[in-house]
This record gives sequence, C-alpha cells and structure tokens, in this order.
Amino acid sequence: MNGTRLSPTGLAEPAARRLPLTARPGAVAEAREFTAAFLADVTDPMMVADAVLLVSELVGNAVRHTRGPRALLLIRAGGRLRIEVSDESPRPPTPRPPHGPDEKGGLGLFLLLSIALQWGWRPMGPGKTVWCDLRLPGGPPQG
Repeated sequence: MNGTRLSPTGLAEPAARRLPLTARPGAVAEAREFTAAFLADVTDPMMVADAVLLVSELVGNAVRHTRGPRALLLIRAGGRLRIEVSDESPRPPTPRPPHGPDEKGGLGLFLLLSIALQWGWRPMGPGKTVWCDLRLPGGPPQG
C-alpha cells in the first residue's frame, strides 16, 4: 500500500506529504499542482478547488511578504485536511479587510478567514508556519 491508509470514508489518506519550497519563479504553481495531486482521490471538486486556492494564497503570501517560503505540508487526518506553509519571517500574518478591485493583493488571509474551518500560525525556527484546516468529504461536521 506504499504508506497509504484508508480513512473511514474510504478515501486514501497518506499521513502527510511535504514539498520543499523557495521563492523561485513557479513555486506557487508547483504548490498548487502538488496539492491537486495529493487530493486526486477526493470526490468533491469544490473542496479540492478551495484547498488549491488556499495553498496558492498562503504560498503566494510567503513569496511576497517574506524572504521566501520554506515548505508546504499537507496532512489528512480525522476527516480534515491541514495545510501548513512555513516561511522565513517571524512576523505574524495580519489579515486586512478586502479592498477595491483596482488594488493589488490583500485577499489571501480574507479568503482564509472565509473558507477554512480554522486557521492559525506558530513560530518555527527563525520563521513561522501558517496553517489552516478544511473538511474532507465525509469528514466530521463543521462546528
């Protein structure tokens, strides 16, 4: 089974997959593709789209606002997907309210607040890790 286990919902549930990252061009696209591949067996396309969107925003924020992302970690457990993005800055993420359509950026953490079940951050080495949880199909109800 190559380290794959089945959850009670029947979805393949690798414990975790990690993608090392840097601020190189294409890092955000690589993180999106990695996430979509990790969730290839999930039958809810909207959940997968939400996960890919949040990964794109978190990795994009690390590229734009820090010295660069270090890694993306995806964990499937207990009917949830945990997304973790580590970066090189110790500064906490600060959500901003949405702004006008003519302004660039500023929606990443707003989307996180709107889509994720929960989110947070923690110091990690010289930087931090920003994380969020999404409900997998067949996972425990939101609450």
